[in-house]
Amino acid sequence: MKLDIKGLAIIALVAGVLAFFLLMPNQGLKSIPANLSVATLEGASLPLDSLKGKPYLLTFWSTSCPGCVKEIPALQALHQQHQNDGFRIIGVAMSYDEMPAIQAMRTQKGMEYTIAYDQTGALAQQFDVRVTPTSFLIAPDGKIAMQRLGEWDHAELEKKILELLKG
Repeated sequence: MKLDIKGLAIIALVAGVLAFFLLMPNQGLKSIPANLSVATLEGASLPLDSLKGKPYLLTFWSTSCPGCVKEIPALQALHQQHQNDGFRIIGVAMSYDEMPAIQAMRTQKGMEYTIAYDQTGALAQQFDVRVTPTSFLIAPDGKIAMQRLGEWDHAELEKKILELLKG
């Protein structure tokens, strides 16, 4: 049986277009909606409005995501380097993760930055998170300074953090 090259090309084109639209980041969200909170692993509610005045990184991740796990050491290093400047990192574990796996990963990887659990998936839905990692660098005024689908170029991220810290 011969392969129909035209048919395969059309299928590949359709699959590519679908993937583009499914994975394309949402450009509609320009700032953090008011009155949003994250639930930390310790059970506290952290209102995102309370973080205004300093930049922070909101990163949606999963214990089953290789890219997420790979970037944990770099995020931990950024946390250690800039926490005294007022910069915060909030790692939001996805709803399909389970609490024991999240806690084990936190311990295993030495994650000292804030970890939240989006147990219902409402926060991920609010930010239109479709894949992990998806991250938002938030400026001191609450506007989204950078959005990244996938892993960060950490030199670029640190440069932007320093710019935001200087004002």
